[in-house]
Amino acid sequence: MERMDELRRPEENTRLLYRVVCGASGVVVAAVLAYAVATAALAGGGLSVAGRALVDSGSPLPGFPPPAAYLGVASVTFFYSGLRLWEGRVARLSQTKLASIQLVAIVAALGSAYGLLYSFVLWGSYSSVQVLYDHLPPGSTLLASPAPAPWGVVLGTWGFAAVFAIGAYSAYYLRRIHQVPRGGGAP
Repeated sequence: MERMDELRRPEENTRLLYRVVCGASGVVVAAVLAYAVATAALAGGGLSVAGRALVDSGSPLPGFPPPAAYLGVASVTFFYSGLRLWEGRVARLSQTKLASIQLVAIVAALGSAYGLLYSFVLWGSYSSVQVLYDHLPPGSTLLASPAPAPWGVVLGTWGFAAVFAIGAYSAYYLRRIHQVPRGGGAP
């Protein structure tokens, strides 16, 4: 037992890690959103131009994912590390507030799960049609949404995946906090 205690890092190092991750992912989210807004403003377009810029522009480095992927991953890491930094305050919320937030998180996870599945089905079917009729390479990120939407399928999929991860983890996390202690706890 003593050896395990020696291997554990002090609480302050863990909090520093979460602060660094939260700050770095916050900077990535802000930079990607600023890039999308600047691209839309320079092109004179709206959300559709910003959405296309996050997918079609590729990555700053060849062979890496588009900015939409960085936005999705950075959003989840920002949320998780921020939640871990604020977990003391979250735990002090009333049972009613925790239950309400948990309900919203479950609804967000359910809605985004549907959107994520829909996006994958749409992406696969639309990709197949484009490969068959337009001779695009399989797995192309140049897929546009066939419906009039201000984003492409790739951006929508990353967005739904991020919201699903945030909503599902929030529901799980809040359930842990919301549980009444068993055994010696008050009735």
